[in-house]
Amino acid sequence: MHDLHKHLTQTLSDKLAKRRVVVWYDTRSEFTGFIGELVDGELPTECRLDEVSIGSHSASLCVIQDSFFAVKFAVEQIVSVDSPNPVLVYLPHRKRDDDTAVLMELEAGGERWEPQLKRESRRVLKQQFGDGQIDKLLSSPSITYEDIVNVLAGDSERGSSGSLLEVIYEARHDNVSVVAAWLASSEKDEAVIEKGATTELYQLLESRMGLTFNEGIDLQEARRKASRYVLLAEFRNDLVGEAPSSLNLVEQPTAKQLELVLSVANTLRKKHAEAYVLIADAIEQELHLSSQGILPEHLGKIDTFRFEEQVLLDHVGQLIVAGEFNKSQGIVDQRRHSFWALHQLQRQEQWQAYGLAAELGLAVQEVDTQLPSETKTPVRWVEGYVAEKGWYRVDLLHRRMESTLSAMTDSIASEKVVHRVRQDYESLVDRMTDGFVAAFKGSDWAIPGILHQTNVYSKHVASPAEPVCFILVDALRYEMGIELKGLLESAQQLSIEPAVAAVPTITPICMAALMPGAEESFSVVESGKDLGGKIHGSTTGSLADRRKYWKGQVPDVVDLELDKVLSHSSSQLEKRVSGVPLLLVRSVEIDAMGEGGNTSLARQVMDTTINNVARAIKRLAVMGISKFVVAADHGHLFIHERDESERIEKPGGEQVSLHRRCWAGRGGATPPSTVRISAAQFGYESDLDFVFPTNNSVFRAGGDLAYYHGGLSLQELLIPVLTVRMPTETKASNAEINISLAKVPDQIVNRIVTFGINAEASLFSQDDFAVRPVLLSDGQHVGHVGMVLDATHDQLTHCVSIRPGTNCTVGVQLLREDITSVEIVVLDPDTDRILVKSNKIPVKLGI
Repeated sequence: MHDLHKHLTQTLSDKLAKRRVVVWYDTRSEFTGFIGELVDGELPTECRLDEVSIGSHSASLCVIQDSFFAVKFAVEQIVSVDSPNPVLVYLPHRKRDDDTAVLMELEAGGERWEPQLKRESRRVLKQQFGDGQIDKLLSSPSITYEDIVNVLAGDSERGSSGSLLEVIYEARHDNVSVVAAWLASSEKDEAVIEKGATTELYQLLESRMGLTFNEGIDLQEARRKASRYVLLAEFRNDLVGEAPSSLNLVEQPTAKQLELVLSVANTLRKKHAEAYVLIADAIEQELHLSSQGILPEHLGKIDTFRFEEQVLLDHVGQLIVAGEFNKSQGIVDQRRHSFWALHQLQRQEQWQAYGLAAELGLAVQEVDTQLPSETKTPVRWVEGYVAEKGWYRVDLLHRRMESTLSAMTDSIASEKVVHRVRQDYESLVDRMTDGFVAAFKGSDWAIPGILHQTNVYSKHVASPAEPVCFILVDALRYEMGIELKGLLESAQQLSIEPAVAAVPTITPICMAALMPGAEESFSVVESGKDLGGKIHGSTTGSLADRRKYWKGQVPDVVDLELDKVLSHSSSQLEKRVSGVPLLLVRSVEIDAMGEGGNTSLARQVMDTTINNVARAIKRLAVMGISKFVVAADHGHLFIHERDESERIEKPGGEQVSLHRRCWAGRGGATPPSTVRISAAQFGYESDLDFVFPTNNSVFRAGGDLAYYHGGLSLQELLIPVLTVRMPTETKASNAEINISLAKVPDQIVNRIVTFGINAEASLFSQDDFAVRPVLLSDGQHVGHVGMVLDATHDQLTHCVSIRPGTNCTVGVQLLREDITSVEIVVLDPDTDRILVKSNKIPVKLGI
């Protein structure tokens, strides 16, 4: 208990020991807090006797309500004996009248006590403070018992400062927090005035910060002056070079005072963000800072004012357009997490988009210097593309940038930025395709030493010893396989290798190449009005043909679509997959959306499909399937829509099949920028010829003009083959960590869904832990983390790392427009176990 309580208790204990009865008149009700401490709560609301401990005594306490007579009658039963038990009668808001004192007999037999708070407090405060400090503290006419208690509480090691400001703002030995709280709000101005702390505040600002005030200035005007002083001091200190002369009208702190001033500005941002925005914006507008002509290169590391973030983002855009990607990326890395970028998630979106654009531009420059000559073997091209930091990364970064752009709440600030990096990327891919096709041709259309698609089943899937899940993802490009691998880090075994797809790289051919027997006999032949794969005399041109062939080769095979794996109940799914030797899981979302003509939606679906495949693997692993193989039929190119100059005329002749990136038939011409290859040159038993563009151009044919496949580019020809072994026993959950959702929206009206995650503290685990917040719709992944405040974010795995006992704000990007509701779900990254989820939230974009 605090020292004032101890002092009062000891005083009362001595009086009760001597006189047995104490009648306490508290005219100004200054000591009600002490009486409340005696009864462990609020003052009694009835005139009764309560047993309390006062020092070494057990005493009866009676607190007056309405009548002196009620008190007298209540205590008479105790005091009527010769040696009564101790009694304390407490009379708040009562002044003794000597002529009509009802309790005169009690006072005469015991003791009347009329203490004053300031007098009793001074006796206690002398133990810690000098007379000057005490005089200043007790000079306030409105000082209360609680104020004295708070002053005495102090810091057990350093002692209290005796500051009323610290009491008012509940900030022990922290001048920075006091000043920041005062700048942020006028809410406690009345308390500052009532308790006489105004002089203390002004003295603090002058002595510690160097800020002086005219006599008689009110708190509101002082606050405006101090706000300008603090923020402009930080701004000038951070500025490179001379500040605008107009700022010299505002006082400046000395070097010694500057440290505290800078701490106040930082605390104001961190602890009072909403108030900081209003203060900073008002100062910026008042001093016309955005029109002072301050060069972006002269802005320092701290964005004190809003205009700085805007100017720097524009500067980054100009650097990207100028091709200075390294410099622009450095600024993005430094400033994307500044206050103004984080305060509005839409601004963070802009920095994220510019950051991806700069990263892509830099990667394109690096890869451009690494491309080999056309005389190198195609193996060299493949190895360069799939290396650990290979050329595939430009495709990955391009996809991420485009996906981010398609999911942004607002359009990117400068279309010139996008145009520049798109143009650089597409020019690189064009050169890459031209060089690779030339090298491919020079090797007689063979790539020795690289796994061929027709050998994938026999090498990785066929297994009489254990069940296997073979996941066929239509149009999963190699770089997307790399991202999928990053989502499966909890696997016991995990590897990825490239395979060369069968040509032409269209679904009927390449899906057939992944079937049993293709390693022994595979050809491309006419099938109806298009092409099909032929294996041991069986022609498969459609999905129905392929399913029939699979049943013939593996009679007990179970064939499921990816969305069924995710949307079936656990019991339904387990019933379908239990005991099967081979489970086929098919995903057609990427190709279907890509060829559907909705470029924005296709961009969104690509990201969701990768995550859904990872979720399907983890879900099936829980049901006892350990081995998984993931492969694609073909890759794809997904760039801007081709214009007339990039469309190739049809070869003519006897046309059997025509796609955007390949022609199959007999005879006809070989248009410029194309190459003609006979089926026999690919080892097919057919008299067909194939014509492919040698760059990224397309034929005048049906199909989308931004997304296409069928050709010979590395992006179309190389597919990922992932072999995965998952643990089939679910890892025990960490019961020590509990998380909950906060600020969950009632409905979703834009593409950035924000909410909070609270992580409870634990006595047993203080280490950071990772979670994966996602949006799910009918079991399917439709959104992942785009940005995080007060936590760290892995952009590859979309995981958030949180420390127990903290909370963070998460912004999840909704990646689909074609859904009506979602659930916010926080998953365990290793098992996809649901840690917490929201109710269904309606999606009403555009409201």
